[in-house]
Amino acid sequence: MPPRTHSRLSLARTLKLHQLAVFDKVIEAGSFVAASRTLAMTQPAVTKSIHELERHLGEPLFVRGKRGVALTTFGTLFEHHAKSMLAEVHRLADGVNSWQTGASGQVVVGTLLTASTTLLPEAIARLREAASDVAIEVRLGTNASLFPLLANGELDLVVGFLPRPVGLAGPRNNRVRLTHAKLYDEALCAVVHQNHPMMRRRKLSLRDLHDLEWILPTPDSVAYDTACAMFEAEGLALPSSVVHSVSVLTNIGLLAKRPMVALMPRSAVEPFVESGTVSVLPLGALGSFGTVGYTLRADRDQRGAMQLFLVALKEASLEASRYAVGGVAAKVRRRERVKPPHPHLPA
Repeated sequence: MPPRTHSRLSLARTLKLHQLAVFDKVIEAGSFVAASRTLAMTQPAVTKSIHELERHLGEPLFVRGKRGVALTTFGTLFEHHAKSMLAEVHRLADGVNSWQTGASGQVVVGTLLTASTTLLPEAIARLREAASDVAIEVRLGTNASLFPLLANGELDLVVGFLPRPVGLAGPRNNRVRLTHAKLYDEALCAVVHQNHPMMRRRKLSLRDLHDLEWILPTPDSVAYDTACAMFEAEGLALPSSVVHSVSVLTNIGLLAKRPMVALMPRSAVEPFVESGTVSVLPLGALGSFGTVGYTLRADRDQRGAMQLFLVALKEASLEASRYAVGGVAAKVRRRERVKPPHPHLPA
């Protein structure tokens, strides 16, 4: 029997959006039983929905096993398109809600760890003040993992360090054009735990720190070349005792365990400086950790909730850019002269 041929009209007549939602939830939950609990449906109802979908498509979507279900090869292909269609439904709901109420909808943000500590919380807080009914979903990852989701429509934007590529392969090997918007250049700084022995020194140079244990950016990060150039400018090789990490929380944890020095983005460590957990060493300007900004699909109309979020993000970047390249030294000097009390302790 020849394979079934589908047309746009035939699929429009047979496919139902709730079937796609059930399919997506089964993938996420890993089994029909777990999906039924999440969807508040009976397990037979979930099974029926998937069976109907498989019958319409003429191919099995899942392989059943003792521990749950796994996608077939065809199921993996269909997942890509199903998620894209569901993302469009979310955007449709956002557009309708924004038209009717002016201040509701959903924004799905992909972000790097660096942007998630200062810039993004400030932007979300500002958005909540302006439009408390807008739902925000944050997904953490790297550019390599987040950009395919942006191209597929599962993310509305990506916030973090801007990458070098300007395009990304999309569905059916087409090119999905992405637009990148710069917010500020993130400053590089050397950070230690507040009880680090070097904090007793009034004057410091990079040479004084060279033989210590270091936490440096990973070789594939945008800041690695800056770190190498920083040591090279002083006639120094890279330190011999190094941990490579761009995870803010991991680095802070390491500084608490070991007398290490970490090269980190200035605005990302500011909350930990404010709390007294870590301190920034007075080494002067060390260069740029990278350019912080946001990335969008060029073919998306940014209205409603997304428009509100972009306004909040740009406002938040003004706060974060206090610690950008060129604006750090004065801020550090002010903090050294008058250290404000901890916000949760009496002055």
